[in-house]
Parts: sequence; structure tokens; C-alpha cells
Amino acid sequence: MRPKTHEYDTELRIDGELVVLDGVSYRGRTVLREGPDQFAPLERWAKGVAETVGEPVTWRASDRGELTARGTVRPGEGSQNRRAL
Repeated sequence: MRPKTHEYDTELRIDGELVVLDGVSYRGRTVLREGPDQFAPLERWAKGVAETVGEPVTWRASDRGELTARGTVRPGEGSQNRRAL
């Protein structure tokens, strides 16, 4: 049996603003497998961006305009703030 999936509108934000790096906006549609770790790919996506920019990043998943889930991840030790360079 194939795992069930669901498609969400997803985005990453810093201080409430959509993340745009090198002309690429971090917003789109993402298909995720249902289950206890359903939103783990979004956490990893946000963590990678947080490490790049050196700031906390919030991820959001919405379905038909309704917020389904969100979380905020922080960069680890030694991250460099790329936006300040």
C-alpha cells in the first residue's frame, strides 16, 4: 500500500517577510507524506536556509488558504549572517 500524501502551499519567512535569496523566493507547493514526521522536510528546508542566512526562519504549510502547520528553526553555532555581509 502506498503512503498517503497531501499537497500544501509552503513558504519560508524571516521576521514575517518572505525569504528571497539570489532572486529566488522560497514559496511554492510541496507534496508531503502523511504521518508523524509529515512536516520534517519543511523543518530541514528551513534549517538549511537559517544556517545560510544566520537568522531564525519560520516555515509555513497551508491548505486552501488555511494555515495547517508552522514552525521556526534557528541557525546552529558558528552560522554566518549572510544578509549582514
